[in-house]
Amino acid sequence: MDPVTRGPLTAELADVRSPVRRFLDDRFGNGLREAQRRYRSECHGLVVPAADRREASPGTLGGAADWLLRFLLHPAPSLELAITGAGFFGARSGLVGALAEIAGSLGITSAAATSSGGAAFDGPIAGSAADPELLDRACWALSLLTELFRAGSVVATSSPLRRFRRGGASAAALLDLAPAVALDQLAAFRYVYETTLIPQLAGRVGRWYLGPTFSGSELMRADADLIAAGLLIDLKTAAARPSLGVREAFQVIGYALLDFDDAYRLTDVGIFSARYAYLARWELQALLDELAGQVVSLPDIREELRALLLAS
Repeated sequence: MDPVTRGPLTAELADVRSPVRRFLDDRFGNGLREAQRRYRSECHGLVVPAADRREASPGTLGGAADWLLRFLLHPAPSLELAITGAGFFGARSGLVGALAEIAGSLGITSAAATSSGGAAFDGPIAGSAADPELLDRACWALSLLTELFRAGSVVATSSPLRRFRRGGASAAALLDLAPAVALDQLAAFRYVYETTLIPQLAGRVGRWYLGPTFSGSELMRADADLIAAGLLIDLKTAAARPSLGVREAFQVIGYALLDFDDAYRLTDVGIFSARYAYLARWELQALLDELAGQVVSLPDIREELRALLLAS
């Protein structure tokens, strides 16, 4: 394949003029309204109210919630993204060494921490046994470091990590960055994960992946949250009532289509709205047929998307 030609997927979906967005609109816009109606009717009330954004950045909180879920599903998830982010300010900052110390306190070896993102494991398995508050603080730090990886100079001037640009980073200093309100939010998310999501995944025996990328990610950047034995889950932490907007629906479909070689053997897709403790799940082929308004061939649609990206 050629190098990445566009992306990330989320940015393409936000742009109504994007060829990718138009491709998905044309093929899967017909049946979306009815799917949205059912999705909204099955969602109940808010379980985890939002924090004041002045006290805890929603973006950082969402990233920390993602890291927390990974730790609850695996005792030593790859820290590759955060490690790359830790190197943004260079060796002088001390961020890499501080992160290594935090990883050690969570029982993660250097080999596990630097393993390739999205590595497979046979699931389900027991998650981290680390002290809950320590883990929550670590997840906040990991989220900040991941933001540096994903956005770099865009967030560098506003990130709390900027104070370490000239040195002074330590494990204690990173762990202290988590505000009290963020710790409260993460404790609430942990309860929702352990009582709602994880029990629904417990019966899915097979290959699991955390933060998986796809063969199509070489052409358009995309990495999902979780695949559990053929079920792809997209995690949402927004406070707005779940509505299955166009971008949310097309995001999970986009992930499934970007698995050009069917490496993950996807059978189902789902969206978990953590603040509402709401998991919506669809059989993949049935969802594609419904949204398209006709029976579609998944291999053919994947090939059409591949051709579109290669031609861009």
